[in-house]
Amino acid sequence: MKPMKPVINAWIGGALLALCCGRLNAADLTIVADGKPNAVIVVAAGETNAIRVATEIQKYIEKMSGTKLPVVNEPEADTTGLPVKIAVGHTQLAAKNGVAIPSGFKEVVGDPRAFEEEGFVIKTKGNAVILGGNSDGHYLGTLYAGYEFLERLGCRWYFPGEWGEVIPERKTVVFPETDLVSKPDFVIRGISGPGSGWSPATAEEDKAYKEWFRKAKYSYNPQSCANFYPGVGDGFLAYLVPPREFQTNDPTLYAMNKSGSRTQPLYENQAMLSLCNPKTFELAVKNLKEAFAGKRKTSIVSSNGFGISPPDGSCYDFDPEAVKKNQNFRYPAYDALPMTSEEYFDFAVRLAKEFPDKWVSTMAYCGREMPPQGVKIPPNMAVLYAPIATDVLHPCGDPRSWRRMETLSIMRQWCKLSPHVFMYDYNPGFLLGSFVPERDVANFAVNVKLYKAMKLKGFETEGRKTYMVNWISYYMRGKLMWDANADVAALKQDFYTTFFGSEAGPFVQQWWDECEKALAATTMECHEDWLVTHVYTVAFTQNIHQYVVKAAQCEMTPKQKEHFNAFALIADHLEAIAARDEAEKNLDYAEAIKQAQRAEDDNAKLVAIYSFFSTLKYGGDFTGAMGRYKKFVQMTNGTTGTLVATIPLETKFKRDPYNEGVVMEWYLPAYDDKDWRNENTFYTWDQQDPPEDAKGHSYNGYGWYRVIVNIPADAVNKPLKLHLGGVINEGWVWVNGQYVGHREWKLWWSGRERLEMDVDATGKVQAGPNVITIRIWNDADSGGGLLRRGFLWLSKSEAVLNSKSENGK
Repeated sequence: MKPMKPVINAWIGGALLALCCGRLNAADLTIVADGKPNAVIVVAAGETNAIRVATEIQKYIEKMSGTKLPVVNEPEADTTGLPVKIAVGHTQLAAKNGVAIPSGFKEVVGDPRAFEEEGFVIKTKGNAVILGGNSDGHYLGTLYAGYEFLERLGCRWYFPGEWGEVIPERKTVVFPETDLVSKPDFVIRGISGPGSGWSPATAEEDKAYKEWFRKAKYSYNPQSCANFYPGVGDGFLAYLVPPREFQTNDPTLYAMNKSGSRTQPLYENQAMLSLCNPKTFELAVKNLKEAFAGKRKTSIVSSNGFGISPPDGSCYDFDPEAVKKNQNFRYPAYDALPMTSEEYFDFAVRLAKEFPDKWVSTMAYCGREMPPQGVKIPPNMAVLYAPIATDVLHPCGDPRSWRRMETLSIMRQWCKLSPHVFMYDYNPGFLLGSFVPERDVANFAVNVKLYKAMKLKGFETEGRKTYMVNWISYYMRGKLMWDANADVAALKQDFYTTFFGSEAGPFVQQWWDECEKALAATTMECHEDWLVTHVYTVAFTQNIHQYVVKAAQCEMTPKQKEHFNAFALIADHLEAIAARDEAEKNLDYAEAIKQAQRAEDDNAKLVAIYSFFSTLKYGGDFTGAMGRYKKFVQMTNGTTGTLVATIPLETKFKRDPYNEGVVMEWYLPAYDDKDWRNENTFYTWDQQDPPEDAKGHSYNGYGWYRVIVNIPADAVNKPLKLHLGGVINEGWVWVNGQYVGHREWKLWWSGRERLEMDVDATGKVQAGPNVITIRIWNDADSGGGLLRRGFLWLSKSEAVLNSKSENGK
C-alpha cells in the first residue's frame, strides 16, 4: 500500500495552496475554475457503487464551490466539452489509460487469505482522474476510492451526520497529482451502530451512521461480520437443538446447573446445551444438515456456514462428565466461574469437521477465552475473540498492565492456531459508568500495529451512541484499520485545527490529551469508570479547565464555535462528575445530588446539540447515582432515618494473606493493631496501594479494616444500621467483637450499586468509642476492598415499630 500523506489543514489542500501561490503542478487537475465546471464525471456502465460515488462527488463539489458537475454514463458519448474527466469505477477510460481497477471475490472455505482482495486506486493520467476499486462480493472499493478522492479535496466526516462533517468552501477546486494503490490492513472493519441494545436509535440516526461508516472505510456491514464469515453472537449454540422442541422429551441434551437440574430457559439464546452428551452432538449435526437442505429454519445458518456460541456470561455445565472435559487447568478467572475452553472447543471442532465445506464461526469469550489445550482448530473455523475483562486504561504491550499483556498473549496464541481470528472489542471500554472520557484513541494507535503483526483478520467492535466518551475514536479507528501505520499525530492535528480552528484546536486537543495521560498514568487496571475516581478528581478537572478557558478566547467561525460549545459541555460534565464524587467522599449527599443533576443537564444539552453524544436514557445517571443519593439523604436527614456516625475517611488496615485473622481474633476490640497501617475507605486498595510487582498485579486475598466510631448515648439500643458504600468482593462485619453480618461474593464489575453492604448493628454498640471490624475477600485482580465510605444511621420506621411494640400496641 502506498501511504497517503496526511492533509494537515482541511481548509487548505496542497493543490489549492499551490494555485494561490502561482505554483500549480502541470499534473494537477482543475475540477472547478472560478465557480465554473471544468470536469465531467464519467461513470462505469452498470456499476451501482460507481453511480453512488458519482452522485456523492457531484454533491460535495457543489457544496464546496456551488458548482454542479455533469455526469456521463458509459457508453454514452461525452458531449460536455469539458477538459477534465473524473472516471469512476471500472471505466473504459481506465482501461484505455492502462489503469487496472481491483476486482474479484473468490471465497474458498479454509483459505488462510480469504476475503483479502479488497482495495482501490486513484491515479491522475493526463487530463483524467481515474478512481475505482473492488466492488465484487461484499467489497466497497469504489465507494472508498470516491470518499478518498473527496478527502484529498479537503472534505472531512469526523462524526455521522451533517454536524460531524466539514466541507471547505472555494470557487476553484484543484485535485493534486496522485498515484495511489491502497488495500486495507484488516479485512473486517466493523463497529455496531447506534441502534444497539445499549443505546436505542432513531431511523434517522441509523441512516446517518450507515452513510458515515462507508466514508470512514468501515467494511460492508456495520453491525456484524456476517458478510464475510457467518455471523455469531451470544446464545447461538442452543439453536442447534432448540429447547422448545427437544427439552421436554430429553432433558439430558441440556447442561446441568449447580442444583443438579437440567431445566434450561426455552429461549434459545439463553439456554446451554450438554456438550458431553453424544446425543446432543448427533442431533446438532442432523439439524444442521436439514437446515442446509432447506428442511429446517434456523437463524444461525447462512449461505456459507453457521455460527455457534453459548449464552452471554460464563455458562458452566456442572455435569461431572463435562467438568472432566475441562482438565482442571485452573486458568485465570476473568469471570465468576472456571473456564470451559477444552469442553466447548472440542465440541465446536468436531462439529466443524462434519461440515468441511462450510465456515463455522464461534467465540472465544468469557469462560472460553483461553485457547484450548490438546484441541486443533480446523481450517474452516473462524474465532471471534472477545476479551471483555481486559484493561482499558493501558495499551496492549504495556509491561505495567498484566491484564493487557495476558490479552495480547492469548490473542497471539489464537492467531497461531488459526488464520481466521478477529476481535470483538468494546468502545466505549468503560462498560457501566458515568460517561467520562476514555483513551481508546491512544490505546488503539498502539494496539493496531500489534494486531497487524499477528495477522488478525479484523474487528467487530461493540459500539454505542456515546461520542462524549469515545470522542474521535470511531473516526481514528476507521483510519487505523485501513492503514495501521497512519500518522496519528497528523490526523489529530487535522481534526482539532479543522473542527475548532487553528487557534482553539490545540487547546481542545490538550484537554483530551491530558485525560488520556492521566488514565494511562494510574498503576491499576480496570474497565469501569467508577474505579478511576482517584484519576478524575476535582483537582485534576480544575487543572485542565484552563484549556477550556483559553480555547473560548480564540477566534472561531460560527460552526467551529458550535463545535466548541459542545466540547465545553463535555468538559463541564466531567467537572460535575468529579465534584459529585468528591461530595460523596465527604458524605455530602445533597451536594452530590446537585452535581449529579448538573451532569444530567449537561448530558441533555449535549443530546440536543448532537444526538450521537449520548442518550437521555443512558445519561449521567446510568449507574443510578441520583437515586442512591436521594435515598441516602432521606436515611440521614430525619425523613426515613437519622445519621449517627460516619465511617472515617482514613482508618486502620491490614492485609491477611494467610487467612489467619478470624483464627487470631483480629475482630476483638482489644486486639493490638499498632502494626496496622492507614487506608482510605473511599478508594479501593488497588486505587491507592502500589502494585505487587512491575507487571501491575494487585493484591488478591483478605484485608481487614478497624474503624473507631463514637456513638451518642441516645442511639444505644435503637434500631441502628451500618451502611457500607461498597465491598469488593465479599464482606464480613463485627461490632465491638460481636459478629453482625455477611454480604456474599459479587462480581466486581456487575455495577457499583450492587456492591453496597448493609448490616443490623442494633444492640451491639455502646455510648462512646466503638470498634467496627470489616473483613473483605478480593479475588478480582482489580478494585479490592472498601469503597465510597459509609455511615451508621437510625431507622425511623423501625424505631416507631419498636416503640409501639414496647407500649403493647
